[in-house]
Amino acid sequence: MRAYVRVLKQNRLKITPRRKAVIGIFMKCGLNLSPYDVYAKLKKKLPKLGLPTVYRILAELKDSGILVQSLSDDRLLRYALCTLPHQHHHHFTCRKCNRMEEVDFCTFKAVSRFIENRLNAKVETHQLQIGGLCSKCK
Repeated sequence: MRAYVRVLKQNRLKITPRRKAVIGIFMKCGLNLSPYDVYAKLKKKLPKLGLPTVYRILAELKDSGILVQSLSDDRLLRYALCTLPHQHHHHFTCRKCNRMEEVDFCTFKAVSRFIENRLNAKVETHQLQIGGLCSKCK
């Protein structure tokens, strides 16, 4: 938790019980969760917590690099803890158990150069969503 608190401070975000509780949910379960999942897991512990607040906290944690966001097969936004913040990488999401694993390499540079040459453009960002069955579910 200390590393995540440090990231919150670096991003000038207050260390609130709600933010710590949301981070704690992801640390505990290790899954790819929707905002509704997070809300359901926290509503007993934090009865005054509303769903809009959960969305706001998830967006702040994503923007600070603590969480990563993905779009699931069921078209829901889901979030997972990012253990490689500020280092370019991708994520593999299991379609059965929703576990997200980090892939700490990217081979997009060659594709990026091809696109830039072909379209006479400048590639600045990319998103790659990798999914399938994890080692436990296959």
